[in-house]
Amino acid sequence: MNTAKKSVYNILFGVLGQIVTIAVGILLPRLFITSYGSQVNGFLSSVNQFFAYLTLLEAGVGAVTVQALYAPISRGDTDKINGIMAATDRLYRRTAIFYAIGVVVLAAIFPLVVKSEISLPLQVGCILLIGGSGVVSYLFQAKYKLLLQAEGKQYVLSNIGTVSHLIISVSKLVLILVGMSFIWLQAAQLLVTGCFTLYYAIYISRHYPKLSLKVTPDEKALEQKNAALIHNIANMVFNHTDVLLLTLILQDLKVVSVYVLYSGFVDMISTLISNINTGFVYRLGQLYNTERERYLGIFDCYETYYMAISFGLYAVTLMFLYPFMELYTEGITDANYLLPLLPVLFVSYKLLVSGRAACGAAISYAGHFKNTQMRSVIEAVINLTVSIVGVIVCEKLWGRGIYGVLLGTIAALIYRAMDMILYANKRVLCRSCSITLKKWGINLVLFVGLVLAFNALKLPLTRYRYIILFAAIATVVTLTLYIAVNSLFYPKAFQMVWGYVKELFARFKSRKKT
Repeated sequence: MNTAKKSVYNILFGVLGQIVTIAVGILLPRLFITSYGSQVNGFLSSVNQFFAYLTLLEAGVGAVTVQALYAPISRGDTDKINGIMAATDRLYRRTAIFYAIGVVVLAAIFPLVVKSEISLPLQVGCILLIGGSGVVSYLFQAKYKLLLQAEGKQYVLSNIGTVSHLIISVSKLVLILVGMSFIWLQAAQLLVTGCFTLYYAIYISRHYPKLSLKVTPDEKALEQKNAALIHNIANMVFNHTDVLLLTLILQDLKVVSVYVLYSGFVDMISTLISNINTGFVYRLGQLYNTERERYLGIFDCYETYYMAISFGLYAVTLMFLYPFMELYTEGITDANYLLPLLPVLFVSYKLLVSGRAACGAAISYAGHFKNTQMRSVIEAVINLTVSIVGVIVCEKLWGRGIYGVLLGTIAALIYRAMDMILYANKRVLCRSCSITLKKWGINLVLFVGLVLAFNALKLPLTRYRYIILFAAIATVVTLTLYIAVNSLFYPKAFQMVWGYVKELFARFKSRKKT
């Protein structure tokens, strides 16, 4: 399959899959909270965040494996690919053993540390079942996912993820409606994960008959895994500190439920953007190692439109998130879900992530894990320090410790986003950082203008149908405006995209005639 077709498939199936995920993701959380309460929702969310830290046992293997596979895949070097995959398999099997030990330890300690009204057997059982999915993944799935990602077959991962997520969600929905305990929901998830492990094995055996994990492991190809581990630790602090601090400092799982509900809806948008991103980003990784000049041109185009689409979608998110939450949480009284500042903080956090994404990808393609590891450590320290102080201060002053963790994340992101922009442009792309900063300025001005204009309209967002209608209109208008403005400022990027579009239409017409 050629590059253009892979990219289209990756984006198409990724977006379609995310639409299904969003539809199910809107229905299930409210039903879960109304059936089991905010405390149970907060408990499961906290447990999942603790498990996220156990993924550090992976020791940075995933990121380094994908980066190491780009070059041999672009050359068709089967022996090199097998050596890297054999080394990855060996490390992941070791990871699975330590992960299983971590699951047992967490099941023993968590109920003793965190206050909860949930019975001890239910807590322990849920922790073991949730952790079981991770063990299965490391033993049988993770290495194959990395190969498909580096190969550019993100659409395969998207399709498998969509189907498995849909089956898991439907299973949970049925179990909730028949009144089963929430522990059975975790058992259903583990069962589905196990079934899809078999599918991965069948797919790989059919499509990669030359793949062998019995060759001599190429440990040297993964020699930067320790440097990547430092980045993983920093990313873990960045992505999963908030829930842990709310759990341990405030000892209130209902506040965790509030955070996770907002985070879940905003993450749906970020995952949608990520699926668009991964549709063709693998090609950049391959081009970096083979066609440097072409890579630089495509990267500039990618950065321009990725930032435009991200800012546009997050502008719409900020417009409609709070009115949607007012309707969504109506009738839920065991926790206060209506905090007006939360949408602003969450969207600000995601904007900073998206704004630095292209530069972060460039650093990853170049394999500069070791060179930038201390920068990641500084980001983690800022995040942790400001978050801890922020939770305590915000809780004492306003009874809103939840604001503190987000302020800590934003503070760390401001530092790291600027650092990535400077490093990537100067050290990797060898160009002026003003190119990226100018894109930031254009998109940010447009973002503020659109949000202010929307607020001035004072639309009647008192029913779901109104929110859906106006959100659809706002999305079309906002994305059209963002793409038009960025195309006007960056005509070369537009010409490149238009060239690809014409090429796809030409291929489609020729096949239709054939």
